[in-house]
Amino acid sequence: MATLERIRKKGGVLVAFMVGFALLAFILTDFFSNKGGGQPSSMEIGEVNGTAISYTAYQNEITQAEDFRKLSSGQSSIDENLQFQIRQSVWDQMVMDVVMGEKYEETGIAVTTDEIIDMATGNDPHPGIRQMFTDPQTGAFSQTAVVNFLRNRKNDPNANFYWEFLQKSLVNEKLATKYTNLFQKGFYVTSNQAQKEAKANLRNVDFDFVAVSYATIPDSTVSVSNSEISSYFDAHKENFKQEAQRTIQYVTFLVEPSEEDKQMAEKWISDIKPEFSNPTTDPAQFVTMNSDIPYQDRNLKEEDVRLALKDFVANGKQGDVYGPYLEDDTYKLSRLVSVKQMPDSVKARHILVQEQDPARANAIADSLMNLVEKGADFADLARKNSKDTGSAINGGDLNWFKEGTMVKPFNDAAFNAKKGDVVKVETQFGIHIIQIQEVGQLVTKYNIATLGREIKYSSKTYQQVYSAANKFAASNNTPSKFKEGFKTENLTPRFATLRASDRDVAGLEGSRRLVQWAFEAEVNDMSPTIYEFGNQFVIALVTDAVKEGYQDVEDREVASAIKSILAKDKKAEIIKKRFEENIATSQSLSSLAQKMDSRVQSATNINFASFQVPGVGMEPALVAVASLTDVDKMSVPVKGNQGVYVVKVTSEQVGESADVASAKAQLESMSANKAYRLAPSIKEKAEIKDDRLKFF
Repeated sequence: MATLERIRKKGGVLVAFMVGFALLAFILTDFFSNKGGGQPSSMEIGEVNGTAISYTAYQNEITQAEDFRKLSSGQSSIDENLQFQIRQSVWDQMVMDVVMGEKYEETGIAVTTDEIIDMATGNDPHPGIRQMFTDPQTGAFSQTAVVNFLRNRKNDPNANFYWEFLQKSLVNEKLATKYTNLFQKGFYVTSNQAQKEAKANLRNVDFDFVAVSYATIPDSTVSVSNSEISSYFDAHKENFKQEAQRTIQYVTFLVEPSEEDKQMAEKWISDIKPEFSNPTTDPAQFVTMNSDIPYQDRNLKEEDVRLALKDFVANGKQGDVYGPYLEDDTYKLSRLVSVKQMPDSVKARHILVQEQDPARANAIADSLMNLVEKGADFADLARKNSKDTGSAINGGDLNWFKEGTMVKPFNDAAFNAKKGDVVKVETQFGIHIIQIQEVGQLVTKYNIATLGREIKYSSKTYQQVYSAANKFAASNNTPSKFKEGFKTENLTPRFATLRASDRDVAGLEGSRRLVQWAFEAEVNDMSPTIYEFGNQFVIALVTDAVKEGYQDVEDREVASAIKSILAKDKKAEIIKKRFEENIATSQSLSSLAQKMDSRVQSATNINFASFQVPGVGMEPALVAVASLTDVDKMSVPVKGNQGVYVVKVTSEQVGESADVASAKAQLESMSANKAYRLAPSIKEKAEIKDDRLKFF
């Protein structure tokens, strides 16, 4: 258990590794392609390349991921946001497991037991293993601790689960690394490639050019037929893939405190003032028992007191009560608990004792106290014994700190002590032996107990708003009436375009149910109930639905987009033809520009690796033709993004020696980036059916 507790404290590190692996999309799952096929079709939540993913398999993986998270963090529950993230992460990983499992099988890639053991206990252990079993005091990795953990894990269900979960991650990461390396080696950069790349980057040119924009050709002079649009669509169909979407129009009825609710809150605070002001009342306990805002036991300098209370503390005395006053939608009473002369700040050092056995911890702390009181070197004791490694290296020195910087028990012990005092105090971190080295200037500090009554809506207000929402829903129960109702009742219509994977509708707390309904409904369907999200009642109408798959070539926007592309191509041909006709009769670039109703522009210091050309932006074709054209030669017309260009290089600067090594490194980096994108690219081509919306 001690080892597992240490792992839990470092759980954030392992979770970070999990996230890193997830970016490669290879981890956290077993081979689910073997788990989905035996389930009834009604329990299938999706399909990947013909392999079914069952509800049972998916839920099992979610449960494991949630249990791992709880074990790592020490928390007993997971909030709704994190639960949603886990579900999405598990789904993505299950999809990738099927997709990449096929690739691993095709290539014969596997991970052996010996490789797993080597990743855990070998000479070069996995970074996650190394972090888990590194002594924070010495920074030394303990291979023995790993071996002992693996030997004893069978005796501890939590430890065994932890290892099994981690082992899956190690296996999947190893598989991913092998496959990526195999792919990357196929992009070997030859010496010839590197030399060509280096020489291309070595030549910098200055050039003049003439540009003729596509906008100079009127759209009316270019004709694009429907058959051409259809042919382009068929050839570039993947560019017109679309995700399922729903558009909804909705109205919200906000539940807010009424004027009556505000008056009730004010009356409550006024009625309780005499009891709060009574000298026999313990203000801290009274606030803890009755206030909507917690008691903060802090001693504040005058400049740290809230603006509303500055005059009160400056002129008041202990026991005085100020208020009622309204602040942050809360009616408040503030009582001056104490006025003290206390240090502005304290300089101290400490030794932190941490032991699982409280009796042993106290015995060690008392022993250290005795050594300090007998004159032992505090700094030396801290360096050798303190579990606070950050300060131990400096002899336990915490330097100067102001009140409220440390946890309360530590803070109180330090600020109520005198210079030279050595005190022992226990906090949630362990037992501290504190030596007060210096105390700052004494200043007046105020301890204030504030009793608050938040202005909240009552059940009566809640019912009134719900009744208004219900009345609207009943009176406007058809699409036409619904849209008209906004005008007649002076309400603001809201709109949202949703994807099936959306966690909620923006601005509506915990509104996943509304997303689910929108994808179950048809266009012009109205929400079957009044939804309640946070303090809002919502009534919605589905106004548009987009199916998953390919867009329709008959769609006006699709046809218009394709028409623009084809029209630009045709304009480019027209401009290129005009250029070719005039180049033959032009003695210079200036005369060519004149004939083309354009002007000569210039660019300097451009090479093959240049990202853009000043004045025209990103034009790879212009950069390429300028880099390859000889000095004083006029280039052929080249089609760019914004227009057609003709170039004349005016000068060149060629370096003495090409940096072949850098060019090769650049090309290898490009291939590495391709390898990194390998898994997402494979996933994009997979046939994925996601029906989780029916269940989650």
